[in-house]
Order: sequence, then C-alpha cells, then structure tokens
Amino acid sequence: MSSVVDVLEENTRSRTGKHKRRVLFYVLRGKCEELKYDVVRKEKMKGLYAVGDAFRETIRIPEDAVVVVLDVRLNSRGHIKGEVKVIDSKGEVLGEAVYRKLKVRFKYLISEEVIDFVRCVFRKLRLPVKKYAIVSNRRA
Repeated sequence: MSSVVDVLEENTRSRTGKHKRRVLFYVLRGKCEELKYDVVRKEKMKGLYAVGDAFRETIRIPEDAVVVVLDVRLNSRGHIKGEVKVIDSKGEVLGEAVYRKLKVRFKYLISEEVIDFVRCVFRKLRLPVKKYAIVSNRRA
C-alpha cells in the first residue's frame, strides 16, 4: 500500500550569485534506508530567486516511510540557515526544526525517532552539526 505526499524541490540563486536556496527531500525508512518513490505529478513554479528551477511534486511513497524536507538558504556572508520538516506517509508533520549556527533546534517533535531521520539526512549531505536540541515541543 502507498500514500501520496506533496513536496517542493527548488534550486535557485540570485542574479549576483550571493544568495542561494535549495529545497530537497529524502524518503527514508527504518535505519536510514533511502527508498525509491514515484512522481505522480510535477509542476513548475516560481522560485525564491531569479535563476534556477522550482517544482511542486506529488510523490507516492510506502506506508511505513517518512519524508524529510530540507530547506536551506545561503546568504551573502556564507552563512547557512534552514528549516527541516519530517512528514509521514499520511502527510502529517512528525517534527519541525531549524538549522542555524551549526545547531539543529527542534521546535516540534512527536518522538525521539524523528531525530534519527534528521541526523541521517545531515550525515548524507555532509552538513556540519555541533548539537541537536529540543527547544520547544509545541506546534505553532
């Protein structure tokens, strides 16, 4: 059995190249096992910056899988900031976090297993992280 989830995929930059935005997602299960997914629908949309591509995708994933969506921005000083969202196969948010100053701070978290999925994605992308912290456990 499989479910359908909406996600964004974006790779844009400013005309000068000083600012960049990258939105990507991973479909994971269990212990950092990356899964294949089927794209049901893919539509082009306008990205944050002028140069590059942005898409809204509807993907079909297995029932026991989660989607980790990573939205990362690079500013003119070279600092990386971003948001992380973990979504289950039903489209419900399992956790939300922010990435700033080499720290991942969770704003919302259902269980501790969500941290393992986020840690796995940061390892795959080789993004440096000093600390993982749960700041608040309330959904805004």
